[in-house]
Amino acid sequence: MNWKQFASNLQVPKMNSKLLEILKKLALTVKKTIDEGISNGSIQPQDEPYFRWKVERFQYTDKGITGHSARGEYFTKKSWVRAIINLEESLKHCSEYASALEHLANVFGKSDRLSSILDNFVRKLIHQHLYDLKTKETDINSVIATFLKDLREEPVKYGARVEVQGVVLHPDKIEPSFGITLRQTKIEDLEREVPVYSFTPRRSLPDPSAIMNIEFLGRGPAEIRKNVEKAITILRLFKVGSVVWTTYHMYSESIMGFGTLTSGRRTTALETYLVTQEDIQKLKNFWETMSDSIPTSFFDMGVTKTDYLTIAYKRYSDALLENGLIERRIANAVMGLEAVFLKTGEIQELPYRLGLRISKLFGSLEHNPHEVKRVINDSYKVRNLFAHGGQLGNKRKKRLESKYKDVKNLLLSVLDYLRISIIVTILSKKEKGKFIDLVDDSLIDAKSEKQLNCVVSQAKGVIAS
Repeated sequence: MNWKQFASNLQVPKMNSKLLEILKKLALTVKKTIDEGISNGSIQPQDEPYFRWKVERFQYTDKGITGHSARGEYFTKKSWVRAIINLEESLKHCSEYASALEHLANVFGKSDRLSSILDNFVRKLIHQHLYDLKTKETDINSVIATFLKDLREEPVKYGARVEVQGVVLHPDKIEPSFGITLRQTKIEDLEREVPVYSFTPRRSLPDPSAIMNIEFLGRGPAEIRKNVEKAITILRLFKVGSVVWTTYHMYSESIMGFGTLTSGRRTTALETYLVTQEDIQKLKNFWETMSDSIPTSFFDMGVTKTDYLTIAYKRYSDALLENGLIERRIANAVMGLEAVFLKTGEIQELPYRLGLRISKLFGSLEHNPHEVKRVINDSYKVRNLFAHGGQLGNKRKKRLESKYKDVKNLLLSVLDYLRISIIVTILSKKEKGKFIDLVDDSLIDAKSEKQLNCVVSQAKGVIAS
């Protein structure tokens, strides 16, 4: 019997009242066993070694955490881990457990999953009673209700606490969308305690530039991962920033869930942007607009679709996240623009076509079209140089520095053009060929120019400068 068939059997209403009664008896037995064990001393916490960073110096600036230092320390802490293991094993032999297992088999049919499902229920109750010795009947009823939701595959609360790099906040906290908060990093975020004998890795001192919390009603860790990646994508497109998660801790109310899991990776943001007080409403508007519009292929690894917009976004991400030669980063950004503005089969006058189309579009967005065209032309020369195995020599580098003060500023400008172009193209809801034709026609036709201005009008309201 598969899980969906198993869950569908719960739709028999007459079985629910009896099931509730049996689960309640088992829950009360768990509570009684723990209360008596603590009272007579047979159930006691034991010392367990822990590790944490003790922060000695901490400063949060417009660049994130700067000038911080800490020392690692080991200490012991009372833990119920061994007591939980012993309780789980002993409660399997009580009559209430056997009765609940038998009733589940009568309702759903025999399945190898039944015992593990019931074990999760018992484990949840044990945790609740040990870590909150004043558990009330309403708390027990809540666990039972969640357990039944799990069996029916109904949505329950899922969430993640995400350590983020690449975005810094002036406000202490922002809520860009319902169920999502961004806040400044605090000292306590760096001093988290980790059991020494756990599967949670002890990392070097973390330095997230912001903490993001996500909560929603859903089913399963895959939805958490998708929501985290989607939020990161939206933040990466809000302004030019190498926004990434470094670690996130998943949690759930689900009885069948996974407790708290940690995903981690080593990375450093190459570019970091600042969210000011004035940006708050812009970020909220941007989040609301892009949340419904952004292609799933941008953030869902399970989607294998590859279109021109996905290619452009991946080039944008590569230029933001992959450190190395600045020529390569500029080349990636230009190739992202090529994916948006050049048609298949166009092989002549590519720099001219690219510069003309982009400058026209950005003119409609109230940018200086001559400046835009100059940036595109200079970037395209760097792209061609890199594509043919070359690097910027001193003479070319000085020439660019005379225009932009630093070659890095050229990279940031072309990245911003790519970011905005992706947003405008998404919101236009036009096919690539029709969008490019509209830009081309707007160069010579007033009616087409009016249509282009109409297309970009929505984007104007959400694009952050």
